[in-house]
Amino acid sequence: MDEEYFADGLTEALIDRLSREAGFKVPAAAASYYYKDKSLPPAQIAQELRVAYLLEGSLRESGETLRITARLTRASDSYVIWTQTFERPKSARVNVEDEIAQEVTVALRNSVR
Repeated sequence: MDEEYFADGLTEALIDRLSREAGFKVPAAAASYYYKDKSLPPAQIAQELRVAYLLEGSLRESGETLRITARLTRASDSYVIWTQTFERPKSARVNVEDEIAQEVTVALRNSVR
């Protein structure tokens, strides 16, 4: 449950940062959470949300380390066009949300445009 709370916070930080980027249209958090536990093809989710790309990820813990993986998938062909793994200490959870949201925003800005 603690990890889910952190993952939701990271999702909100990403939505906040990405929605401030010129040219990016980002669905609200509620729309993202709707698909959280569903196993649907990326193309279907993208069509329903009316987006060209999907950002998804995973969160794992190992001892005192958080490993967060983010992937950007192009909806038209379901190809992953960018992926990155971040490792951070669990003790820095709040800072981690901001750091990763910033890094992902920069990476997506460079990948999508």
